[in-house]
Amino acid sequence: MASATQVEWQDCTEMLGIEAEYVPAGLECGTVEVPVDYNAPDAAKTTVALTRIKASSGQPRSTVFGNPGGPGNYALNFWSPALDGSGPEGLYENHDLVAVQPRGLYGSNPMVCNVDFVGPNSANALRDACYGTDPEYMASMTTENAARDMNAVREALELAEIDYVGVSYGTAIGTDFATLFPEHTGRMVLDSNTHPDWRWSKQAEQGALAQEKRVNDIFAWIAERDDYYGLGDTPLKVFHSWKWVTDQEVGGPANLTPPPAEARDLPVELRGTPVENAALDVINGTAPARARVEGFARAAALQGLTNNATTGLYDATVGATYSEQAWPMLAHILKYYNDGGTIARVDYETVGLMLAAQENRSPVYRTDIEMNSIITCNETADPSSQLGVMSAKVDKFTGGNRLATRAAVEAAGDDCVGWEPVARTISPNGDALDEKPLVLHSEDDAITPIAGAHRVVEALGGTLVTVGGGDHGNFRTGNAAVDKLVMDFLRTGDATPGHVEGKPSPEPLPRWGEAERIAAAQQGMSAPVAGADDWYGTHRDTGAGGVNASGLGSAGVPATGSLGAPAPAPAAAPAPAPLPTPEQLHQQAEKALQDFAGQVDAAAKSLFAPFAPPAPPAQPQV
Repeated sequence: MASATQVEWQDCTEMLGIEAEYVPAGLECGTVEVPVDYNAPDAAKTTVALTRIKASSGQPRSTVFGNPGGPGNYALNFWSPALDGSGPEGLYENHDLVAVQPRGLYGSNPMVCNVDFVGPNSANALRDACYGTDPEYMASMTTENAARDMNAVREALELAEIDYVGVSYGTAIGTDFATLFPEHTGRMVLDSNTHPDWRWSKQAEQGALAQEKRVNDIFAWIAERDDYYGLGDTPLKVFHSWKWVTDQEVGGPANLTPPPAEARDLPVELRGTPVENAALDVINGTAPARARVEGFARAAALQGLTNNATTGLYDATVGATYSEQAWPMLAHILKYYNDGGTIARVDYETVGLMLAAQENRSPVYRTDIEMNSIITCNETADPSSQLGVMSAKVDKFTGGNRLATRAAVEAAGDDCVGWEPVARTISPNGDALDEKPLVLHSEDDAITPIAGAHRVVEALGGTLVTVGGGDHGNFRTGNAAVDKLVMDFLRTGDATPGHVEGKPSPEPLPRWGEAERIAAAQQGMSAPVAGADDWYGTHRDTGAGGVNASGLGSAGVPATGSLGAPAPAPAAAPAPAPLPTPEQLHQQAEKALQDFAGQVDAAAKSLFAPFAPPAPPAQPQV
């Protein structure tokens, strides 16, 4: 099979910018020249990067392309093997593995956008900077072109057909490829599917809504292990242990709706009585309203301006919705803080800078950093609503549910205000496919809800296999049953609809004993504070460093240093930053309002400056 386009093979250390020791064995790197606009193939060109790992057997059964998702995730290391060199049986032995970096990302002609194109009244600085710099190239950054670029690489490698593994947004690239090039589509595995009809505002909205349910699953997991963590034996009790920390965060409390109460959350006197269910109905029925009222009260007290904790616990919790394997570490951190561990704080000047940073983009715009917004705004189906964005943000800043208001902001198209879409998304169709895809999806995936998998199967046909749990991404993540299912499908093309158990629920992290402390010290690791308990924290009933007045640690044994020697007297713990007085709060509020008024005044003067009457000539001085 001849191809007009060739791969320009390059040294991987130079192309990837890494040392030779970090380049996986057998990895090849290259670029392929592709049209900026496939409707004008002889006009402007750009390049996309690729990596390839050839089958170790020398006799590949197929070539499998892959993409990890995003939009904007780095794809060039998608097929890199685990550090120990292991992988699903037969994957590296029997298949050539190719990853194509979508245009605009590192290695595939990323662009730094000129901020000189951003005016003082710009509705969307990212759009104006990047479209001002190169409008044709910016308009070409779409899912459809990612699929077409993948096909150009297929042609350059002189392959009649390719197999494919796509994860998350990678499934969108896959469904586009299968619809556009069914004659070149072999066995396709679509893992953790985006919804073809939700591109993209609705996809982000539904993901944010699903994450709140998954956060409650985290609280339930910790509650089931109350004998180990001691953070509460119900999700609601764990929520309050978590809320105690997050209520102190810079930016204000998260104001999530509490998880449903159960009998163990009621006073003992009500449990097992005829009014038990009625009491639970009242508590759960009024929970959203009570959380909203509490959030408004905290916002009215300007708690977002006066909080100064920087634990990052809220963001870590939302991040843990991607994978259950992160839950033990999250629980460990929560245990540390609830046992009196030091909460990092900043001064109030820094608080102001952090709040400003949360609401403002970087002054530098690069396509490899902003690709998620670029793809979604270039092709989102629903027009953005500036009024909807403002309404959702007002709800957030007056104490609304953090995830619900984020969902509303996403639904209103926050990133895309002032940005008209330039492309239509492709409606997937699998009628011309000789082989239908294998569609994998976790039942409780909070990033891409399972409705997307059902829609992909409806559009393309194929086999849906659900996976227990809620992890985002299933192949090559440690689930042997899923790996076998995929490898059997790549080998035979056969799969049976059904269900696969998710990975076993993770075990809590082990608590450190003296032996672990000594081993860590011998390896040069920083040892916990002398006398600290097994959680690295300091119990509230002990003095600084976890040593009580008798010189015994929290377990009632003599406190020791990192190597077993008697611990020195603990240094006095620094006093936490004092909370501001009511007078200081009032002064801070006044300053915040004055600053805001000044910004409004400056913006108004800038807006109406062209229409202002000329200033009278200056009088000469005598």
